[in-house]
Amino acid sequence: MRSLARLVRLATMALVVGAPMAAGAQAPLRVCLDPDTPPLSSATDERHGIYYEIGQRLAAALGRLFQVYWWPTDLGKRAIRLTLLADRCDVMLGVPYVERLIGPRLLVAGPLLELGYAVVLPEGRTIERIEDLRGRRVAVAFNSEAQSALATLDGVAPLTFRQPEQALRALATGEADAAFVWEAFVPAIEQETGRRFTVVAVDGPRLRWQSAAGVARANRALRDRLDELLRAMQPEIAAIARAYGLRHDARIIWNWLPASAEQRGSLPEPSPIVRVAAAGSDPGSLAERGRELFNSVLGCAHCHGPDAVGPDKARDLRRMKIRYRTNWPETYWQTVREGRLQTQSGLVMPAWKDIASEDDLAAILAWLTGLQVSR
Repeated sequence: MRSLARLVRLATMALVVGAPMAAGAQAPLRVCLDPDTPPLSSATDERHGIYYEIGQRLAAALGRLFQVYWWPTDLGKRAIRLTLLADRCDVMLGVPYVERLIGPRLLVAGPLLELGYAVVLPEGRTIERIEDLRGRRVAVAFNSEAQSALATLDGVAPLTFRQPEQALRALATGEADAAFVWEAFVPAIEQETGRRFTVVAVDGPRLRWQSAAGVARANRALRDRLDELLRAMQPEIAAIARAYGLRHDARIIWNWLPASAEQRGSLPEPSPIVRVAAAGSDPGSLAERGRELFNSVLGCAHCHGPDAVGPDKARDLRRMKIRYRTNWPETYWQTVREGRLQTQSGLVMPAWKDIASEDDLAAILAWLTGLQVSR
């Protein structure tokens, strides 16, 4: 994990590549990159990463020197505001290829690189469909989209780790039969362990994205030129990615998300205790909808048992009122929204806040309310 001191040091560090500018020469192309996301970009590795090499080629194509401004991107949109939109750089490589990500202030050029989740297996093994994972121990990272997706697949034995690197190490040691993780972590663990894996890209809702080059609105001409260059460079970009070990050996499709949830896209953060969905609704029909969501649509029954009759007391959701007394609805909302890394059953609860809607979760709560037992 990156230490705070290292982040502060790297965040204020700039690296200039090339000779000093001659009088009248074009200004360098200032590129913002994350200092610690190998193989995409790295301030400390001898090879500075895929985005670094792409940035060099873009600068050369524009006839400009190449200058890097290292800045951690784990702040999300705030990182874009503090760097690109604060004129610390001209281009940020690796932003999502999404128009109006920060309203009209950010323009995107690309696509740059496809990234996402992959099923990773020992070399020589593969799968043709996601159901082939049934009966296997599958390592995932806590609170990732992969964990949420895997929770909907019956018959899998999930092994949950705090970090995706730990999940891949479990695969390398034989503790897991497969790992379902963000694919960019694979090359480093292959190098670390001396093992080669089979990487199966998984196409499905919220599992794959395109990255892009971000440019401030005032630099529209630069965005348009980068757009042309990046589209022409796709074969070269693919070769650079392969040189860093980022690859797919196969691809499968998994439409794991219920169609209604997929169409909703990103959901607003619900309030701590939500009863809005029940307002004006028939309690019986609301509870029946909750039962259907629990047992079939969202797949909660995979871990908690059909009709919430759990295989053990810790997973028996009919006993929530006994365990948490009058606070059990608050506990329900906190747990289903944010997930839990540690539970009484020893298993991991994925976060559902970006998968199920507020109405869906309220319907399940309405159904569970009628199931609570007193002893």
